[in-house]
Amino acid sequence: MSEHKGIGDSGRTLKQMLEDNKRLYEETGCYAGVTDPHVLKNDPVKAELFHSRLVSALISGRETTKKVSGSPFVREVAELCVGFYTPEGDCIAQSTGIQVHIRCMGDVIQWMIEHNYEEEVGIDDGDIFSCNDPVIAGVHAADVYDCMPIYWEGELIGWVSTVIMEMDSGAVTPGCMPVPNVERATDGLKFCAEKIGFNNKLRRDYEIKIEISLGLADLFLLDRKGAVAADIRVREEVKNVIREFGLDFFKQATRELIEEERRNQYKRIRQRTIPGRYRDVVPCEIYMADQPVAWLPGKKDMIRLVPMQMDILPSGNIVLDFEGTGEWGWHPFNATPSGLWGGISIAVVQTLSYDGRGNLGSLLPFDLKPPVDSLLNPTEVKHLATSTPWLPLVDMCSLWLGMLGSAFYLRGFREEIYNYRSGSTLQMAGYDQYGNKRPMMAGGLGHLGAGARGVCDGIDAGGWIGTLEVDLGADEVWELFVPEMEMGKQLDPYSLGYGKYRAGLSLPKITMIHGAGLCVAAGLVGCAHDRLIPNIGMFGGYPGSKRTTFLLRYENLAERMEKREPLFLHGMDHPAEFIDRFPGEVIPLSHMPAPMEVRNGDVVFSDNGSAGGLGDPIERDLALQKADLDNGLANEEISRNVYCIAANYDEKTKEWTIDEAETKKLREEKRKERLSRGVPVEEYWRKIRQRVLEKDLDPLLTEMYQSSMKLSEVFTQEFKDFWTLSEDFNF
Repeated sequence: MSEHKGIGDSGRTLKQMLEDNKRLYEETGCYAGVTDPHVLKNDPVKAELFHSRLVSALISGRETTKKVSGSPFVREVAELCVGFYTPEGDCIAQSTGIQVHIRCMGDVIQWMIEHNYEEEVGIDDGDIFSCNDPVIAGVHAADVYDCMPIYWEGELIGWVSTVIMEMDSGAVTPGCMPVPNVERATDGLKFCAEKIGFNNKLRRDYEIKIEISLGLADLFLLDRKGAVAADIRVREEVKNVIREFGLDFFKQATRELIEEERRNQYKRIRQRTIPGRYRDVVPCEIYMADQPVAWLPGKKDMIRLVPMQMDILPSGNIVLDFEGTGEWGWHPFNATPSGLWGGISIAVVQTLSYDGRGNLGSLLPFDLKPPVDSLLNPTEVKHLATSTPWLPLVDMCSLWLGMLGSAFYLRGFREEIYNYRSGSTLQMAGYDQYGNKRPMMAGGLGHLGAGARGVCDGIDAGGWIGTLEVDLGADEVWELFVPEMEMGKQLDPYSLGYGKYRAGLSLPKITMIHGAGLCVAAGLVGCAHDRLIPNIGMFGGYPGSKRTTFLLRYENLAERMEKREPLFLHGMDHPAEFIDRFPGEVIPLSHMPAPMEVRNGDVVFSDNGSAGGLGDPIERDLALQKADLDNGLANEEISRNVYCIAANYDEKTKEWTIDEAETKKLREEKRKERLSRGVPVEEYWRKIRQRVLEKDLDPLLTEMYQSSMKLSEVFTQEFKDFWTLSEDFNF
């Protein structure tokens, strides 16, 4: 029997190419053994033209998808990205867009290679493969990858893959990131790197499966066709690039682009950070006791601790160790190592590899260590739901950026400091304004403010890290898809993290349910915090405010509208006072409320709070605060109580004035007050140690420590050493 001739370079199989690549990297420390990236160096102009042609093709493909798709996720928020990969599945370049998937889409390709698709499934020109299963690769089931091979004269010379976040993947509860599902089967449709088309077209039996299985089948199939259109456009442009530059140059240059980025990443890390150990911790609040789950072990509230240690080595390597992370659970918030790489990819591209050349080389200096059987690496993942791992990942990435910002600051790079925050709102299912029973994604979380920088305030309503294109989209378009009506928008001065430099203000979501039939709403969770505020203030800066979500139900709404009485249109400066005066029922919601019926006229108010401030608030520049006051971004109460700035509004000039003498007095008094109520560290330590000895903790916190200690001897020993506890101490 003759040996199988591969479809890769020089007749090798893709599996052989993948193994050779890994071996060369281990032997040389350079990607694909490229120790001398001479092709790009010999002609820098040609190299730049080559790279720009590839990136332009990817961006053109992404724009093509936006024209074909009917989903507001794609057309309005641009939740998609297109990547170009080597035959072995290593990212060469990506388009603009959601930068999560640099490595994840390549992981799908490598999974197919390792599972012998070349021989047992077949990889032919014009084939289309689809995957949305985080067990294979990726973050969550809503992200669907559509991959196509690229051939040149019978040889597979690369892959193109498009990712789109779907509004509906067939989960049993509302939305694309449902909360009540705790088992794999409840997540909806999973495509396990399946061949869904050939000859550049989707298979008809696949289309029938989607049409029968999904409530938003039309949008899902349009997204697939948009993805295929993007893939074909990129594929054909890559062939044009080969015609222009030659196959030999193409093969060598694509590998050198990855090696060049790897070297540049090491240079950036060594240049811009200080080696050392940086630490922080994320408490993940998971409240499932009231959720309607069929698998009873899932009806449980818990908090999971995620300690984070970043070791920046003198070599430029960065090790992210999550030792001490608590156990996985029967809920949809478990992450996978592939998903963890996705979260890190977002942060890396916007802080270190922000020049448009991000690829696999951007990630090669990093090493991630998620503990086995933890929330970040469950061995039971084949049985679990994987719809919402953003709960730990978003806050983890935010805190990691804070640690990285500290390293930048110590080296003197102040502008590069940045952190962010995500949030939660509602997603719905039911009869829409057209009488169709469908799952319906809510129009958005509201937009959160970016964290303060080392030299200036954060950007108002510009704090989303997933993409540089921070955009809520047009309200009118969302109103076509969801039975809701935007009531108003106003930046919330109480939402931000205060400091010498403040965070950006958040823009709350305020919408009224309008035109719906029977409609059920449930939580859309993108954050780990609800009662516990994340530690995202820096160098004395405050964290953002506590997230606030209410369902507001007017009494006699029709009568109020008939009389043209005022409705609630803007944020609530003081929630307690607002609740007392609201003409109707105010229903406070946690960040993961159980599914509930919502009615026409109900108003959803969701203000998730912004990111953290930087520096001591009483050191804030008076001119900055005056500008905020004049622009309506702050008020007298905030100025006096937080910044210790005495401000007065002049009715004649219609502007604010600052009383510098009174301000100096307020700040001196604040410093004295701090000294008077300050407690020596040792005294505070002894007080808390006594609580630990007496196990005087909330039961959720006790179970949280038990979970981390069960998995980690290192964490347990550090905890005992810090509090000088006996060896037999346990919770």
